Amino acid sequence: MLVQEKGIISGSEEFHLKPSSTAEKLLYYVTDCGVYFCEYGYRVERENYGNYMLLYVTKGVLAVSTEGSTYLVQEGQAAFFNCHVHHAYYAKGYVSFLWVHFDGANTGEFYHHFMGKMKGIVFGEEQAEEIYKDMLSIVSKYQNNQQVNEEENSKKLYQCLCTLIFTEHRDQRNESKVAIVSQAKDYIYDHMGEELSLGTVADSVGLSASHFSRIFKKETQYSPYEYIILVRINKAKHLLKTTDMPIKEIAYEVGYRSESNFCNSFTQRIGISPINFRRYKW
Repeated sequence: MLVQEKGIISGSEEFHLKPSSTAEKLLYYVTDCGVYFCEYGYRVERENYGNYMLLYVTKGVLAVSTEGSTYLVQEGQAAFFNCHVHHAYYAKGYVSFLWVHFDGANTGEFYHHFMGKMKGIVFGEEQAEEIYKDMLSIVSKYQNNQQVNEEENSKKLYQCLCTLIFTEHRDQRNESKVAIVSQAKDYIYDHMGEELSLGTVADSVGLSASHFSRIFKKETQYSPYEYIILVRINKAKHLLKTTDMPIKEIAYEVGYRSESNFCNSFTQRIGISPINFRRYKW
């Protein structure tokens, strides 16, 4: 259903639903959902709407006030809050967002667990993107007049709630990955003059070569091999400019066992030979 209200721009849609008695007793169920395009002046404030709300901002910024705090939900972020208590949300300028009101099963328990673990109602990046996909799947069926399956909606809402709850564990895993990469970088720098392989670096952080390689590439955008070469070439550049060491010695210092291999690698990546790099007035 198209919407015509203050602050809501043409093209916005909303859908009001009547869950079955089975859904109300056993499932997570959608009560309202839609997609809004809004301008400054759009504002909703309620004492009690009798459900919970998930929203995902696709453009702009939406302010949400609930339980004594105000949060800014920015593009690419999502929010989860309790509409059984006083709440408000309003546009800070142009904003577009996808939203789902829902309740049922143990939504309240999920919410209170979430609030006890997280610092606020806003979450972003990977978690928000996952939730957006499930929300869009729900809303798009109503937009396209497709047959709606309450059990399928319940599964998608449950997936959203699980994504919220396990955010803390995912953050811990991400912190662990950052620590692993940092440890590996230190190992590479400290041992650049030795023979370094994917296996030796992976062993230094206690991971298999394949697992370590995936983590390192995701966190740095470099494969371990590419990063080793980068560290060696950068160290060689420093030695070429700050010392009188012969090029052969520099090659061995940074881990090459052949002066010719070093010169070829350096020239390929920097664009000029080591000797010309040393001569060039930077």
